[in-house]
Amino acid sequence: MKNQTLIAARQHSGKTQKQVADEVKLHIRMYQRYETGVGSNTIQTAIRITKSLGTTVENLWGNTPIKSL
Repeated sequence: MKNQTLIAARQHSGKTQKQVADEVKLHIRMYQRYETGVGSNTIQTAIRITKSLGTTVENLWGNTPIKSL
């Protein structure tokens, strides 16, 4: 199941998948797996992604909706 919240946060940031992947030092394919819901990440990776997108782990992977979108 796609992580629509992660996709929306990335789109809201104006960044491409490649830009986020490069910023958090991930291969593009691994980042794409997070968006498609296929991959699982470590807490360290989740924190790096949230910093890149200017949000929180709870907003992207928890039950808390993103308030700014």
